[in-house]
Formats: sequence, structure tokens, C-alpha cells
Amino acid sequence: MTQVSFYTLSSSDEPSRLLLACRLTEKARSLGHRIFIWAESTEQAQQLDALLWQFKAGSFLPHSVLETEHPDGEAIAIGTARQLEYHSDVLINLSEAACHGHRQFSRISEIVDADK
Repeated sequence: MTQVSFYTLSSSDEPSRLLLACRLTEKARSLGHRIFIWAESTEQAQQLDALLWQFKAGSFLPHSVLETEHPDGEAIAIGTARQLEYHSDVLINLSEAACHGHRQFSRISEIVDADK
């Protein structure tokens, strides 16, 4: 059964959403999970890519932004809806859309703005 957790932000700014995604990714990775971060857009994926390399001193989260539909088994992958079906452990959802294939994931973290 999929465990779904909701994380409500007190502000609705994009940097807060991305920083929380980084923290959730770090925690899930420290527990040995494989993570797929579902970005709303290619631009958001690129912003998150840059932030994951530098968000915390001493933290190293190797990851990749997926360019293809078939990922090569990355431990942390950032992508959009077209790569969603190729992952199955932990989903961090930055998209405003709901995940319809939720049963494939053991855990889903939904990041929600306070005003939505």
C-alpha cells in the first residue's frame, strides 16, 4: 500500500517548494530509497537540478535530469510526467497534477502550497 504524505508550505514561492523537495530527497536517499521528483516543467526541473548540487554544505546528492523516457536506473531522477511510469519507489510531486499511477510507488510526498 502506498503511503502518501502532504507537506503544506506557509508561503507559495517557488524557492520554498524546491528547497523542501531537496530536503525530502536528502531524507529519502539517506534511508536508501530511489527517488523520482516529478517536476511541473522542464524549467522547474533545471532549477531543481542546480539547487540539488548546492542546497546544503557537505551534502552530495548525485542525480540526473531525465532527457529520455527510459531512465538508466538513477538513484535520484528529476523528470516530468512522461518519465513517471518508469519509477516505482519514492515520488516527490512538485507538479500540480495528481499521480494516477500511485500504486507503483511505495511512498508519495505531495508538496502543497498553503493557498491551494
